Amino acid sequence: MAGSKILKHYALERNPFTDRTAEKSNLSPEAYYLLSDMEGFKPNDTTYLFFGKRGSGKTTIRTQMLRTYEEYNRKATIGGEVKPHFVVDLCKPGHTTACLRHFQDYLGCADDSWDARFSDKWQSADLVDCIMSYAATLLVEEMRAPGPCANKMIDILRKDEKHKKQFLLLAHMYAHADYTTLADLRDKLMPGRSAMMLAATAASSLFGTGAALISAAAMTDKRASHITQKISDVCVQMLPTSLKSPKAVVGAAVVTAAGAYFVNQRRTNSYCAKRAQQLLNPVHVVPHRSLDIVQNVVDSLFAIADNCDTIRSNYLGNSGHQKLELLQNLVCALGYQSVAVFGDCFDEVGLLDPVSYPGALKAFAREVCKNDILNFGRLHFFFPDSRIALDLNTDRVLKEARFDRHFVRDLVWSRHQLEDLAERRWRACQASDPSKNEDDTPRFADLFSKVGAEDFSSSLAKLHTPRELLIMMTEMLARIEAHNDGEYVVAAQDMEIAVSKAAEQAL
Repeated sequence: MAGSKILKHYALERNPFTDRTAEKSNLSPEAYYLLSDMEGFKPNDTTYLFFGKRGSGKTTIRTQMLRTYEEYNRKATIGGEVKPHFVVDLCKPGHTTACLRHFQDYLGCADDSWDARFSDKWQSADLVDCIMSYAATLLVEEMRAPGPCANKMIDILRKDEKHKKQFLLLAHMYAHADYTTLADLRDKLMPGRSAMMLAATAASSLFGTGAALISAAAMTDKRASHITQKISDVCVQMLPTSLKSPKAVVGAAVVTAAGAYFVNQRRTNSYCAKRAQQLLNPVHVVPHRSLDIVQNVVDSLFAIADNCDTIRSNYLGNSGHQKLELLQNLVCALGYQSVAVFGDCFDEVGLLDPVSYPGALKAFAREVCKNDILNFGRLHFFFPDSRIALDLNTDRVLKEARFDRHFVRDLVWSRHQLEDLAERRWRACQASDPSKNEDDTPRFADLFSKVGAEDFSSSLAKLHTPRELLIMMTEMLARIEAHNDGEYVVAAQDMEIAVSKAAEQAL
């Protein structure tokens, strides 16, 4: 409506009702949302759940909360007195879509059977794996970025054996990163592997390539190395005195150990491959990396006696809550204060589309709304419908979710709230004119001077969300502009038509 006469008539710098999404709005938060009990929000340990139709203001609230976290993090530094929060942002549909596509590949189902299979198989642990994948990818990127923060985190992991193992497991099992990136991180965090290669080179100069390969392989396995030492001692005792020169002794020990090593190594390789595969099996939302790569990392970090259950319990977690706690322990060790998770725009994820897959979004929301997950805190989830529509009001869900323990809001707008919202937007876009008195400034109510109070109330009562309001007001201003009779006011008929179009377009 550039050059619009109606905007000029009402001293408006621009149309107050064209910003229909929170991400693209240039108005202050006070102009486009009723803050209510969210006013003065600061990062805290509370879990926040918001339910509402499209256009009800969920994204507006989320952007305000995210902005607060960003402002807090700008003032904080890694390892400083004020530590930043590690924010996992699942609001961009791309990450969640990729995770669900991989889950679909794991199920081996087509799109037409997705709704039923997903509802039956999706678990809260899979949801947390999506969070872990995002977190692992972000941590890998931060450690690869040049600068003091990355160097500080690398130094922390080098000195902390447990969290070094945990990070390398997460990076190789969950992160979206190429092989070169992961190899670089291994070189930085496990410099001992270089010493092993130097030992192999030294053995090669004394006894040839074959002995060097055997000795290097034996060094990678503590159990095999122990066997090699025992056999070497026996060989030395059995040799005649004339043959007990240093070179002969060591050469005999290496050759004799080779047979024992490879017999043992065959058994060990089978066990290690099985252990690595068992670690990968429960991960359904990211593509599995090559088993050889994962096995080599696991074998380098853990002793043979550490089985899959031990490694998973101590470093990855089994339940959703345990996974989140271990993830938080890692990021806190790296200098952060906590993990904060944001989830929004789930209806924009193709495999959660409520029209195509009416059961998928309900199953997804049900797994979020479990007390095991919600009790973790600092979770901020926004769902595109009411709790009733998402089947979250059943006795079973209410018992598992315990909504009474958390900050839960159903975003429902009254006629009076919508009217107040429209008027605040109107005032925010009016140009100030010092030469005029405040009483001379055109008011929002002047638009409806020809509409009776009863017609005005009944029309607004048909609107349910701010987005419907914005569409209605934009359509109404356009109609006034097109059918200008010099008064720049709306008629009851125009208002009714605008309300009907808003209901159609807001779906």
